[in-house]
Amino acid sequence: MKILVLNANFDEYALGWSYKRAFESLGHDVSMINPGERLAEFRLWNNRYSRRLLERPLLQAFNKRWLPELLDRPADVIWVGKGAWALPQFWRAFKEARPNTKLVCFNGDDPLTTFSRGGNRTWITESISCYDLFCTYKSSLVEPLLQAGAKQVECVPFGWDPSIHPMQPYGNFQYDLLFIGNGDEHRSKWLTEILSNPVARNWKTAIFGYWPKKLSKPFSKSVHNRQLVSQKMAQTVAASKVTLNILRIQNEGSHNMRTFETPGCGGLLATQFSEEQHFFLGGGHNEEQGAIFFDNANDAAVKLSHAIHEDDFRQTIINASRKKIQQHTYKQRAKQTLDAIWSASDHNGT
Repeated sequence: MKILVLNANFDEYALGWSYKRAFESLGHDVSMINPGERLAEFRLWNNRYSRRLLERPLLQAFNKRWLPELLDRPADVIWVGKGAWALPQFWRAFKEARPNTKLVCFNGDDPLTTFSRGGNRTWITESISCYDLFCTYKSSLVEPLLQAGAKQVECVPFGWDPSIHPMQPYGNFQYDLLFIGNGDEHRSKWLTEILSNPVARNWKTAIFGYWPKKLSKPFSKSVHNRQLVSQKMAQTVAASKVTLNILRIQNEGSHNMRTFETPGCGGLLATQFSEEQHFFLGGGHNEEQGAIFFDNANDAAVKLSHAIHEDDFRQTIINASRKKIQQHTYKQRAKQTLDAIWSASDHNGT
């Protein structure tokens, strides 16, 4: 099968690349185009002021110019990462000319309620009905997306890409507690409350990411203002007794990429409780728990302290998480996506 991935990011750590590798591992012929590169050929697009004033007209002009090129590309399936660079009439014109090519969109944000330049645009929402399959990471969005006009919706969670984050041996600890992520007020509040708890007084804590001074002041000594990615991230996660995950507000009740990346790296995940995360990594007995779950900052501090000081407790969780994470690679997510496409096709008789 020929699959074309449209991903506006040529960073090898971007989600589209994980899907490209996953589709290839399933034996498919996969190619990739970065529409952002084509769009950057428009001079006015590269100026932030003209882009803000003329964003939609510029996209309309770009779509009109690029449509013939895309129509010439042979593909049975086109996987679209969010699609912020395309207006709905672009997809309608494509489907009219190529009705047998399946259009799939994966959106890692909420396209119904969250609108921002970095996260979502109104035409992303307007395009929901244009795809043969719309994939969301969040189970609670399935029904609202159907009500918004989606033909078929599949909940496809985030996953683990071993080629980016190869699993490392757990041990030779550098840190008691690790957090990886850029600063915002929500995360700052969580970290401040956890680290100000008396039980955290002697923890060796490391926080990686870009943090404004005003947000990191209570724990500034622990902040390393740089990113951790790929192999280095995996090594650091596995060399930390516990890796903390703080769900952003839009992810609360669901999960995020760290849900799978942390155990994938070989580390021990501690995260806010959510039904989704517990479904992926929880268990009915202690020896089946693949993560530490907490309800609030005080609960987190108490459970983190216990884990930091109890070697056997940590190892039990590590053993369980290493088994569970094998079912959550992007290869499984890619297969789920393709199965859903053909299920939708059978259902619609196409």
